[in-house]
Amino acid sequence: MKRAGYLASALVITVLALVYALWGVDYPELGRLVSSADYRVLLPFAVFLVLFYLVTGLRWNLILRPLGRFSLRQTGPAMMIGFAGNNVLPAHLGELVRAVVFGRLFALPASGVLMTLIVERLLDVFAILFFYFLAVALIDPFPESIRLGAELIAGAMAAVCAVIVLFLRFPAVFVRLWEGLAHWLPVRVRRRGGQLLENAATALSALKSPGMLLVMLAYSLLKWLSSGAIVWLSLLAFDTRISLPVSMIVIAVSAVALTVPSAPGFFGSMQAAYVFALLPFGVSREIALAASVLALVFQWLTVTLFGGVCFAATGLRYREVRAQAEQVRG
Repeated sequence: MKRAGYLASALVITVLALVYALWGVDYPELGRLVSSADYRVLLPFAVFLVLFYLVTGLRWNLILRPLGRFSLRQTGPAMMIGFAGNNVLPAHLGELVRAVVFGRLFALPASGVLMTLIVERLLDVFAILFFYFLAVALIDPFPESIRLGAELIAGAMAAVCAVIVLFLRFPAVFVRLWEGLAHWLPVRVRRRGGQLLENAATALSALKSPGMLLVMLAYSLLKWLSSGAIVWLSLLAFDTRISLPVSMIVIAVSAVALTVPSAPGFFGSMQAAYVFALLPFGVSREIALAASVLALVFQWLTVTLFGGVCFAATGLRYREVRAQAEQVRG
């Protein structure tokens, strides 16, 4: 029932996002843009895409330190399998597939590996918010339609960061708090919650070292700077030049859009994010739509193909991995 509800909401949101993105589009103009695009940008596009995943992998190696020391050659395949999974599976199931695959390859608990991916998301949020507020400072005037929603999200994430800092400082307090509040729950649920808190404490311990944390933050900034360059190139293909701060606004809006239920590969939500973020800066709906499709299709094809090859090389069975991923999700 829960899965059916998610799929139904994802379908509705995807349809609404596509309606918004396609509303009033001049299709002959869109066809002209696609046919006359400068596809030479795909070469530097590919370079920045490789840099994006390379930096992501190096950062994940550091986050995994509490669980063991791993090379990029060891972590890279599982990471790419996870990203490919997000392209073809619903409900962001690729993240769980990534945790399961890596856990099975190196005899680690999938739930523990999953907690390191939560640390990844926290670092991503920090980097995206950093570039967003930098863009706010550099762009004058700044569209109010974008500012309000982003500031609300920034406030929520600031609260989350405060809780994480407290959790790192006083993990035992959070465990006792859980035990006190969950005494009326079934024993299995109480134990699972306690185990998740222990796994979270282990994963977050990677953030305790100031030096390592600074390196992780630097990797996070480089990762999302590469993503901003990809946005810039996707628009350059249609002879449209925007500033890097505007590219980072597109990244910030896209990041928010990708948190809601959506179709596999984020089709629909990505198109709506590009259109919403670029219209206030004078970019036409047709160009924003064409750029979003170019960026998404190129990423989808390359990552899905590479991730599929990596999965085939593991020798694991898809049905078993997916079943375990569903079990971890609960």
